[in-house]
Amino acid sequence: MSGKYQKMLISKIKQTTQEWKIAGTVTENELYRFLHGLKGTAGTVGMTAVSEQAEDSLNRLEENGSKVFRESEWKSLLPSFEEPEGLEKKSKVEIHDAAIRSEDETAVTATAVATDVPFILIIEQDTDFITKMKTFLEEHQFQVLTAVTAAKGLELYYDMSPDLLIVSMDIPDMDGLTVINQMMKKARKDLTPIILVSSQITDEKRIAAYNLGVLDFIGKPINENVIVPFIKNRIFQRNTILSQIRNDFLTGALKRDCLDHELQKATRGSGEIEKKSSVLSMLDLDHFKNINDTYGHPKGDEVLQLFAKMFLAQKRPEDKLIRYGGEEFAVIFPNTSYKEAEERIQAFREAFSSYEFASDKGSFRVTFSAGLLEWHGAIHPKEMLESADKALYYAKEQGRNCSIRYDEVVRMKLNEEQLVLIVVDDDELVREMLKDHFEKRGKLGSRSIKVHTFSNGVDFLEGGWYEPGRKYMVLLDGMMPKMDGIEVLVLLREKYGNKNLLISMLTARQGDNEVERALSLGADDYMIKPFNVREVASRIDRMMERVFA
Repeated sequence: MSGKYQKMLISKIKQTTQEWKIAGTVTENELYRFLHGLKGTAGTVGMTAVSEQAEDSLNRLEENGSKVFRESEWKSLLPSFEEPEGLEKKSKVEIHDAAIRSEDETAVTATAVATDVPFILIIEQDTDFITKMKTFLEEHQFQVLTAVTAAKGLELYYDMSPDLLIVSMDIPDMDGLTVINQMMKKARKDLTPIILVSSQITDEKRIAAYNLGVLDFIGKPINENVIVPFIKNRIFQRNTILSQIRNDFLTGALKRDCLDHELQKATRGSGEIEKKSSVLSMLDLDHFKNINDTYGHPKGDEVLQLFAKMFLAQKRPEDKLIRYGGEEFAVIFPNTSYKEAEERIQAFREAFSSYEFASDKGSFRVTFSAGLLEWHGAIHPKEMLESADKALYYAKEQGRNCSIRYDEVVRMKLNEEQLVLIVVDDDELVREMLKDHFEKRGKLGSRSIKVHTFSNGVDFLEGGWYEPGRKYMVLLDGMMPKMDGIEVLVLLREKYGNKNLLISMLTARQGDNEVERALSLGADDYMIKPFNVREVASRIDRMMERVFA
């Protein structure tokens, strides 16, 4: 597969240079655009030397230059390359493509690990600071999203609930203290650490920040030797406090807030044991409202307490019982099949439903319904919950006091939402690599997808691809013919707004005005070429899961 993409790139170089030979000359702008695209694409397909030579030549050209180059001049600026030899020698890209071919076995585990990566949101207008911090923190295994305006930062904060916030005092549309004041209610509830940063720290600013509830106020430039352990310390402290308030007071089961974390743990476990699945079951006590209405709420509390007590006494150490809300519980059975989970639930059902509760209005028994989802590898907790809950609903429809699997029969009755990935890039290789990867993968985040590609912004905007209600992820190249990527971005936001539409810019530039403009005009993220296709996929997964979950 690598030979395919390298040969496609070499063919493109040869075709372009042949056209230039026929024309006799080439303009500086045209040469710049060609080398700019070559830099990103060559690096992506493993031709690192070609990418580096292209970058070196770019430094000697002006993007909008008007100079005309003769053949001897433009030839000296083109990278040299060797034809790919036979398939006996495997390049880095071939190894990469082999990994893609084993996507079914590995991608789900990689995504599961990724969901546990600490997530940081940076709200800052300084593009150089954003670029440097984002790159540095991601190299240290953090996931980072950025916003250059307060409005975008607040939107991302409420939509994506980061583990930690880094907020600048100086933001164009709203000062940092005002932003923090708007976030503080949710931050206190979620125990989210906030780090306020500024190049000018005064006692007055410190007092105002501490009065709002900010714990950390640090100066720029950031000390890179200190910031990583500092952030890890704050996230560790947060997680420690959260772990101390995990149990429901009435039943002793874990609280609902623990569900995502426990699902992630079980997901990693199921991915590590060959061909071993895990099961999530949603349990709901049948006609519980009638129990409260007939026998009183204290008796209802007694039912809940006995239900949890009996289950906790019977379960395996690795099984988890979470009180989801009211009379509904979630149970996680790690390393368990549908059949094994059904057998355990049935044994518990028989024991619990045989118990007679006494009251001054007579004795009564209680049953429960269960919906089950079996999974292997990574799947987003939100989807797990929705699927098990739909199976629970179906169990109630079947008369209650039974267990129903979320299997193909149930799945056929449900209208699954499909996500759409669109790649807009004038480079055929980039389009083909991303399309091949995601079509073989079959999923974006945790949902099925379809993939569209466009070679330029005009065809994309006129392509009739948009359907109201669907969710879209657009990978948009920053430099294209006919219409620049920034222009396309602006028109997209004007026409479709922000709802159900994530946009990530693809660029071979780093830390310049293009990135700043893209973020300020509505881009949700940016990715630097050259890139690793699997890393791009994992990054998109996390974005889609947090925004569209």
